[in-house]
Amino acid sequence: MSPNGSSTVTIHSAKTTPAITDRSVQLPEYDRERLEDIGFLTSMTLVLLGNYHQTGHFGGPTAYAPYTVASHLAGPENGGLTFDYRRPKHPFADRFMLAGGHNVPVMYALWIIMGEALDRKHTETGDDRYKADPKTSMLAIDALGFRRGAGALKTILEENDLADHPLMAQAGIRGIRALAGHSESTDLTNDVNGGPSGIGIATAAGKAAFWDMMGADPSLKIIAIEGEFALTSGHSQEFKTQAVAQRVGKRLRVLLSYNNAGIDDELIGSVVKEDTYRIAEQWSAYGWNVITLDDANDYDQVVAALKAMEDSDPADRRPMIVVGKTVKGFWPGATDGMLPGGVTQVISNASHAYGMPMNGEYFVALAESFEQKFGVTFEGIRDGAVTDTQERLIQLKTNIDIALSVLDKNGLGDWLSERLVEIGDQVNDDLPLRVDPDTDPFLDERLLVKNLPTEATTVTAEHPITGEKKEVSFTLFEQPGAVKGTRRAISEIIKWVNYVTENRFVIVAADLFESINVDSGSLWGHYDPVDNIVGTRLKAAIQEAGNASTAVGFTSQSLSKDPNKHVGVWSISGTYGAFTPLMYLPLRVWSQQNQDSPFRVGVAHILAGHSGPETAADARTHFGIFSPQVWKLFPKGQVIVLSFWDYNDVAAGYFAAAEIAARDPKVGIIVMEVARPDFTVADRTKFADTDPHAAAKGFYVIRDFDPDKPRHGVVVSQGSSSTVNLVSTLPKLEEAGVNVKVVAAISEELFDRQPQSYRDSVLPEAAKFDMMVVTTGTRRVWPVTGVGPLTDEYSLTSDWDNQWLTGGTEDDVIKEAHLDKDSIFNAVKRFADEHDARMSRQAAAFNGASS
Repeated sequence: MSPNGSSTVTIHSAKTTPAITDRSVQLPEYDRERLEDIGFLTSMTLVLLGNYHQTGHFGGPTAYAPYTVASHLAGPENGGLTFDYRRPKHPFADRFMLAGGHNVPVMYALWIIMGEALDRKHTETGDDRYKADPKTSMLAIDALGFRRGAGALKTILEENDLADHPLMAQAGIRGIRALAGHSESTDLTNDVNGGPSGIGIATAAGKAAFWDMMGADPSLKIIAIEGEFALTSGHSQEFKTQAVAQRVGKRLRVLLSYNNAGIDDELIGSVVKEDTYRIAEQWSAYGWNVITLDDANDYDQVVAALKAMEDSDPADRRPMIVVGKTVKGFWPGATDGMLPGGVTQVISNASHAYGMPMNGEYFVALAESFEQKFGVTFEGIRDGAVTDTQERLIQLKTNIDIALSVLDKNGLGDWLSERLVEIGDQVNDDLPLRVDPDTDPFLDERLLVKNLPTEATTVTAEHPITGEKKEVSFTLFEQPGAVKGTRRAISEIIKWVNYVTENRFVIVAADLFESINVDSGSLWGHYDPVDNIVGTRLKAAIQEAGNASTAVGFTSQSLSKDPNKHVGVWSISGTYGAFTPLMYLPLRVWSQQNQDSPFRVGVAHILAGHSGPETAADARTHFGIFSPQVWKLFPKGQVIVLSFWDYNDVAAGYFAAAEIAARDPKVGIIVMEVARPDFTVADRTKFADTDPHAAAKGFYVIRDFDPDKPRHGVVVSQGSSSTVNLVSTLPKLEEAGVNVKVVAAISEELFDRQPQSYRDSVLPEAAKFDMMVVTTGTRRVWPVTGVGPLTDEYSLTSDWDNQWLTGGTEDDVIKEAHLDKDSIFNAVKRFADEHDARMSRQAAAFNGASS
């Protein structure tokens, strides 16, 4: 029983309809007073960060405090997290997602408090049960790092003559940790880069479904926290369906902080004027298991909700959400909206940002309520703002230490350190799984380009659970003359990966699996957490952002206890190329997470299907001309983009990229761009580069210069119709005396990884000044960087006239794009005829600029 003497708490829940009904639940035994004290200390610590750095957020983090403290310290028996602060990224710990990323000060404060409790206990006892690695832990000195960059923190003490100050001695352990303005997956127990447009919460369905697919114990769970304004975002709305579609059940538990207060405004009564926007009923109507709380700033109610979720029926496959009413700007020391000194409590959207003056009236009132509660006295806070940087840092660290001295009172620090060890010891190092947690299947040598079957192949696949066997055929490479477009090869490569890795390539695409040709990639059909956990094709709605987010959720997990090894799944999401920008934000945030992840993660894939102007009959709303080029907007080397034109480019190009991504943690995304039409598979014996795996090199030569004739320049081609029509035009061009080198551009990222000798033989830097491009893409983003000053003038692109194409049949649109055979012939002929004049113009321009 809770120390307050009450044995039951009333919560409100939805059964199988949107209706919300009351029910009483047994309040479990837990140390309420301890949680409340930790919560108050957490709130005071985050306020100290805001006061002395004069930045960050206030109202949301304080409102979140009971959620975050209870979820971490209530204990697994009460529905709290199973985690180990000493091993915060343990693969078999529950996942905590601070999806409302700007609220991260509440977690920085709590993590610092936890780190200090363990560190003090370890120093006192010498018992390694309390030892936490300072490189992963957070400590009091890290208060100086709030919203500062790592580079600045390396010199901040020296620059302010504080390097030898006894208050700063802790910095000598491992420096000062940078604490970002929004939550990131590098942060201790947090497993999400939270913040923009609800994108953090949107990955949670994939994270939960991952555990089901891996056959993990049902006790493993994901607890995610977010606010009501963020959950109006498109990503969040699609997430509602994603979680229901994957039937994640109580493995996924969302805590919604509902205070009807955003950054500048209120949701109900202002943004939505009428009082008809029923948040709990919305989630229930989508099929979620909903619990509502009248006061989610009350620890009894929060713990009761956690316990109710823990005790819910595991056969109920509805995901769970708590819609708890909170106060934005909540303060545990406030009474009836008042603080010491007769100061009125600041709540709602007015409390969003930390906007109080340093050591101003409101901060002092907050601090005095803490002082009165715990019998401490802060230094200097009643003397006004500190303008000298050195003095500000000293006062910040002094008062952080004073706040943390509460750990030494009434056994609070001892209780917390024991609680953390008790919870941490429950993390299971040897969790039973249906797969080997020590082997990365994507390193299997059968996935190397050189080992791919070049002929049509049939193998016997065995269901890993039922033992059922069936024959599966693969055609990674087609015979010349066959009529198959690049999209036809997509299912073949996915199928091969799933065969080799034993079903570890997850497919989650819009309701057009067959159309974009990923439908056959799963060996055992659609995934279901109850009936078919080895199926790798997920049920999915037409939700490009949601599908991409779920794919990221899958890829972000690992079963490996070795942080340098990824053992999990890869994922692919796809749609029309024109719609793939809807997937960009989830993948951009994913790329940032991948770059700095403290453990190896998987590879997310995007299939830009039906790209180019070839998607003609669907009209220009569906043309993937400009849209797929967003996939170039990543730091160089972190994404590999593949643009295929011939069926036999697909396997070679893809598996070359996969080989890199499986071994280079920097590469977290592979993008494949394919067009809709079927074309005749090229006869590569007629190419200058006859290598059947030529696409693995990124760029390759289709036609080389005739050494006995004057050279007229290089034509770089990218895209299906553009390259097919160019290749078919080559005999006519040769008859016309045109002597150009033709280079197929599959992937600049692959090309950049080739030996310098190969790159020089295909497209040396000097050749870029004597180059034109033929592409189904645009003149805005070339298939190769560093083009010459006259490349644009001579090239053929789908936006040649800086207009949107109209529509019609495929032939109509290709002709309008000037990518038909006649247009290509005339353009290349002109390029060749004007070679000498073109080079002279550039030389004159260069000489003029140099004079």
